Amino acid sequence: MQTRYTSSARKGRLSLSINQDLLDRFEPYKQHVNFSAQAEQMLVRMLEELENRTWVERNSKALVAHGMDIAATGLAGAEFDRI
Repeated sequence: MQTRYTSSARKGRLSLSINQDLLDRFEPYKQHVNFSAQAEQMLVRMLEELENRTWVERNSKALVAHGMDIAATGLAGAEFDRI
């Protein structure tokens, strides 16, 4: 699944508490890193993972049934040796 969002949409605010040691290590690089863009990309990846997991949970019965059908009847096209 592809998480789609409008990158040009209005930006919202999010307050984070970050480990101070980590922030101190980032200090020399803060001019080279766009933290907002990096956080946005991380949130997109997290959202994709959560949405994929939800999809699998919602469709698990159908996926199991499909697997059982394949186990019982074989893959479509197997008789033509095209798999």
